[in-house]
Parts: sequence; C-alpha cells; structure tokens
Amino acid sequence: MTYHGAKMLVAGPSRLPFQHLALRLDARAPACSAEACRCLHSAGKATFAARRALRIDRQDPPSYRRLNSSVSTTSALDLPVDGARRRVGAEAKEEGRSEEEQRAYDRLRPIIDALPGPVDWAVAYGSGVRHQANTDPTGPPPMTDFLLSTPDLAQFHTANLRQNPSHYPLTARLLGGGRIAWLTDRWGAGVWYVTMVKIRGLEVKYGVISTERLKRDLEGWETLYVAGRLHKPVLPLITPPEISESLRTNLHSALTLSLLLLPPTFTEQALWTQIAGISYAGDPRMSVPGAEHPDKVANIVKGKGALEGMRGLYGQFMGRGELALVWDRGEKRVEEPEVGKGWTWRGTGEEVLRQPDTSDHLASLIMSLPCNLRTRILRTYHAETDPGIVRTNTVEGTPSSASPERNLLLDIVGRKAISEAESAKGQVGDWRKVVLTEVANIIRRPALTQSFKGLFTAGFRKSFVYAMAKFRKWLNARRAKGGKAA
Repeated sequence: MTYHGAKMLVAGPSRLPFQHLALRLDARAPACSAEACRCLHSAGKATFAARRALRIDRQDPPSYRRLNSSVSTTSALDLPVDGARRRVGAEAKEEGRSEEEQRAYDRLRPIIDALPGPVDWAVAYGSGVRHQANTDPTGPPPMTDFLLSTPDLAQFHTANLRQNPSHYPLTARLLGGGRIAWLTDRWGAGVWYVTMVKIRGLEVKYGVISTERLKRDLEGWETLYVAGRLHKPVLPLITPPEISESLRTNLHSALTLSLLLLPPTFTEQALWTQIAGISYAGDPRMSVPGAEHPDKVANIVKGKGALEGMRGLYGQFMGRGELALVWDRGEKRVEEPEVGKGWTWRGTGEEVLRQPDTSDHLASLIMSLPCNLRTRILRTYHAETDPGIVRTNTVEGTPSSASPERNLLLDIVGRKAISEAESAKGQVGDWRKVVLTEVANIIRRPALTQSFKGLFTAGFRKSFVYAMAKFRKWLNARRAKGGKAA
C-alpha cells in the first residue's frame, strides 16, 4: 500500500481520536517505507477504535438507558452532528431511547469522542442535561457536566495534555500525565475535573476517574462521590457490559438504604427525595452559605420529567420479593404484591407505599447495603467486629438467616423499645441516626478534599469564576424564598 493510501485509512472514520495523525503526516509527506508502515499501524488503531465505539454503543443496557424523556438539549442544540454519528445514533434509537434522549445523545456523544485516550464509560449529568425545578428557560444555558472512566489515567492525561493543553492549568501541565494520574488516584475521590472549557462550541465540565476506582465506588460506596451522582437520572453515553452490573448494584443499594431510613408507610415522592438526598449527606457544600443551592434535592426530584426518570431507574427492583413493597390502600385493604407479575406504577407520586415494620425486614435491608457502610454500622455497636463476617453485597440476595453478621444486625435493629419511644417524640430511631452519620462520614472527607483539589485542577481563576456563579445561584434562591415568604 502507498503512503497516501495509508494516510486515507488514518483519516477514514470521521472524528476519531487518531484523526490528528493524518494532519501531521500530511505536513511531512515523505514517501519512505518506514513512514508508510507507521501509517498502516495508525490506520489499524483507528479502525479498531471505530469498531470498539460502535460495539460499545450497541451494548448500552436498556435498564440503565431507558430513563425519562425530559432530557434538556437547550445547551447542546448548536453542536454539529456528522453523518457517521447519525448512523450510530439511529442504531441506538432502535434500542429504546426516546426522541429527545436521542437528540441529546447524538449531540453529546461526540464531545466524548473528541477527547483522546481510551474511554470505557461516560455519562452526561446535571442541570445542563436534566431539567430541574429551578431551571430558568430565559437564562443562559447551564454548563454541561460529564463523567467518564478510563482504564489508564496516565495514558489519558498524557494524550489530553498533548491535544488539549488549555484544559489544564500551568501547574498541571508542568507535572505531566503520570503525576496527574498519581495525584488523582490518591487525593480526594479519585476524580480529576476539567471545568469551563469549550469542546465543539459547547461549554463543558468533565471529570475523569479510573475504571477500577469507578467500580469500587459503585459496588462498595468507597466515597459515594461518583456513585451518589448516579443515584439520579443521567444520560448514558458509553456503558460497557462489565460496568452495567456495578451500576445496577449501586442503584439497588441506594433504594435499600432509602427504605431503611423511611417509616413503614411513605409516599412515592418521599422515596425519590430520600434517594436523591443520599449523596448530599455530609457534603460540606450543603452547609457553606453560597456553595450550593439550598433546595438542591427538591429541585432535582420536582424537575420536569424527574418522576419518570426515577421510575425508569428503580422500577427494575420494585417488584422484588426481598423488598416486600406494596401499595397501601388504607387500613382496611393493602394490596399484596403479585409475584412474577412485575410492578405497576400508580398516580403521580402522591400514592402511599408500605413496607414491613419488623426487625427481620430491617436487618435484610442492611444486609443489602455495600460492605463499607455495613462494617461502619456494625463497628459503631460492636467495636471488635471482625471484617471477615461482612460479606460483599449483591443485588440477587442476602446471606442466610444464620450468618453471624445478620445476628448482630438483628440485635441492633431489635432495640425496638428505644426506637419506638424516640419515634413517638418525633425523633429518628437511634440506629437510623447511626446509619445517617456513617453515610455522612463516607462522603464528608472525600468531598472536602475534592473541593480543595478543584483549586488545583481548574486553576485559581476558573475556580473563582465557578464559585461566584454558584454563589449567585444561591443568592437568587434566597431572594426568591424571601419574596415568597413576604
């Protein structure tokens, strides 16, 4: 094959990470066999990347992809979408995306494709993608947030520094990709955020985490930093099979924790509020004036299409026998779950759900929590608890009733006299306070460290501008509240 033939192969698939190779080769254009060999090698890599992107696209699991149809595309309408990406989008549409989700996918997926290096998993999230109750349709479009994972942080940052040096402050550019990867993995929640940058005409913020660290957080709630953000509806862009089960485990854990903290009867809306609030427990931003919107959780669950979005995420678990959830129709009649018939949603969030008010049920819920949280709960009551008795949680079931861990948990939640006495006074049961405290302890330190790390990853100027934007949102919310109160 000639040098120019090889060059055409390199430039073949539109907008691939290796397209810049063709430009560099064209500038030199030496007709030597060694250069042609390098072109062929690059062409092979480009072809492999194209096939991998298409394969991953087709493997997005429907259970995680089928979210609500309220995806906001306001901030992404002007993005160009080439013919190749439209073909990929057409294939994805056949797998269950709504038309609005499909438009958002077609416009946001190329943002990830524009980044160099290997990417295993990616989502778009936040108010730039999902409508929230406080979204101002007349205001400027919010920044679009992305999260992505890579199998090799050093390789990703090295390539990104070369292609997008403006995404990094001077101090980070001086460190290089290897040291950036080292700092990312050992400081905070393992995420490196690049904020307030333009990619294909869209202002974005994207966070990069290693795939190994992502799976640890999803399955074991190591920091709840990324896992907590995925408790709410997001727009999946790349979801390989090896991460699908971790995502499902994370959702199941969020549901069981929320049921654990809720009373025997509660509304569907209360369930979604409890789930959406998990990631903000212990987050320092929620207690610092101006750092975050005071009604952040309420805005998420009351946003346009939020109800359908939460149902889309958690409906896969609602009919399962171990949760023992039923629709409550009053004291005279409670609907029993129909085993094998699936779950049917009712109303628009105001309907009441009921769960068993027994120690055995509560112990079963705790047994379904991630092992990190279970260990913390057990050690609060039994300081000498052997970590070996805490089994790794799974979605499919819980340990047998004879396990040492379950016996300890039954002893904890069986302190009914204390819990009922406190509940009668309008207080939370003692062991529920412990659970909330331990969730906050998991979140607090990584979230605080991650906030300080943002000064380094974004640079002081961008950090100041970003903080001022947050402060203005907080101030406007306070003024709006004051106006309503008056």
